[in-house]
Amino acid sequence: MRITVSLIMANVVMFALQILLHPFFDEVMALTPELALSGYYWQFISYMFLHSVSLPEHIIINMFLLFIFGLTIERALGWKRYLVLYLVSGIGSALLYMGMTGALDVAMLGASGAVFGVMAAYGFMFPRDVVWIYKIPIPVILPIILLAAGELILWILNLQPEIANIGHFGGIITGMILMYIWKRRMKPKDINEARNYQFFFE
Repeated sequence: MRITVSLIMANVVMFALQILLHPFFDEVMALTPELALSGYYWQFISYMFLHSVSLPEHIIINMFLLFIFGLTIERALGWKRYLVLYLVSGIGSALLYMGMTGALDVAMLGASGAVFGVMAAYGFMFPRDVVWIYKIPIPVILPIILLAAGELILWILNLQPEIANIGHFGGIITGMILMYIWKRRMKPKDINEARNYQFFFE
């Protein structure tokens, strides 16, 4: 729980700094590939703690999802692997975005890739757990698969040109790959102990 809370706090603090130091802070800390590849290496990490200042719902939704899915995954993996999951999913998101778009001069920011990696890890570890969406019970893996497919389709059709949908997809894929590797090494007892509650969305 401590890492999930710490990640949320870090995102909130960074968002406050964005508001206070905008736009300079974004220019230095957001991921601009041509800068990151030429020495601003910290941007591969810092960008995933930034959010759109003009859209506060961006950070609210991401932190809500991180809280409800992150607590269980942190308990299942331990804080070290969980932190690796968050950071590597964010980096995987950025790398796929860069590789598929070639947009080296366009800044990228947001925790969505990292958070979607955490969500994908939850779905991969507990595929039969149920979420209630509008009072309908749905296996948790289904909305995550639909989310991945939706992000890929949105990118292919270029329906949201200002959103890094392929980056979101990259975070999901990275999270699933990590969980595939780690879950094979975990004991069923450890997985069962991590499962604690279901989620309700109205």
